[in-house]
Amino acid sequence: MEDIQTAIAALHAAQPDRDFLVISHAIDRSLHLKLSALLKEKRRNEKVTVFLTTYGGDPNGGFRAARCLRHYYKHVRLAVPSFCKSAGTLIALSADELRIGDLGELGPLDIQVRKGSELQESSSGLDIMQALQAVTSHTQDAFHRLLVGTRNLGLSTKLCAEFASTVASGIAAPLIGQIDPIRLGEMQRATRVAFEYGQRLNAYGNNLKQGALGRLIGEYPAHGFVIDRKEATELFDNVSDLSAEEAAFCDAIWDIVEHQRDGFDPQFVDAPQPQPTPDENADENPHGPHTEEAANDGASAGPGLAPEAGTGSAGDPANTNGSGVRVRASRVRGRGEVGRPEA
Repeated sequence: MEDIQTAIAALHAAQPDRDFLVISHAIDRSLHLKLSALLKEKRRNEKVTVFLTTYGGDPNGGFRAARCLRHYYKHVRLAVPSFCKSAGTLIALSADELRIGDLGELGPLDIQVRKGSELQESSSGLDIMQALQAVTSHTQDAFHRLLVGTRNLGLSTKLCAEFASTVASGIAAPLIGQIDPIRLGEMQRATRVAFEYGQRLNAYGNNLKQGALGRLIGEYPAHGFVIDRKEATELFDNVSDLSAEEAAFCDAIWDIVEHQRDGFDPQFVDAPQPQPTPDENADENPHGPHTEEAANDGASAGPGLAPEAGTGSAGDPANTNGSGVRVRASRVRGRGEVGRPEA
């Protein structure tokens, strides 16, 4: 507990003009609803540092969550201590700056589309496009080799071209015939969604380098491809390591930010409150500071993220609203300040 208090105090002392927000959650519509309600009620500053851990999720939910952050804050710094994959990377596009820890990683933005014939399985929106590219490349290669090979036999160019075209068509036709044009259209639209969302979110901080959005959507070979801090510097202009205070804070709440914690709601990290002196305690409590009530109050008080007992394990929340996660840091006390309504 003292380590957490010390880390939180150092974090606020180093950057007193910022709010600090911890999100360890799947990217979905429920995240947007929770985040919107939290920021409307408790936002205090115009700048925020968001500690985000997620495996990804719904791009529509990611877009709404990112827009929500930008609605309430003029400057957004995204700190990535661990996983920030898929739709989490979409949120990263809206940030003014990225701070990625030694274990932090982003991921590509190729949209995942659920397979109609499979339960709980999805495929990349690039699968069909890459299949078409492979068929096209194979057909062109076959045509070229046949044309050159038959021309060397002394046949006319016209006759060789006709022969090569017939053979190449025979190769391509059964392969292309397996591609569903309706499915192809769905994949193209899904990929277009990622591009349009990315353009709109990057407009806030303009942190993407030229052509980086296209690389994120279409040039990485797998959806799980690791984009670490070094790789991220090739895509974003403003990327750096976590500050010493941010790294110490992440170490103190590593149980929360190491992996996505389903059931852990977004929470602010409050600045430590000054502890009353013994004389003040005596004035407030005429029975003395050692009564059972005072002891209980002291046990429940604490700055910022406070531990709370629960029945769940590190990967099993004690209850579904995230308030009883049994980790070193599970609940943030509210500030009580009302912000402006979200558009």
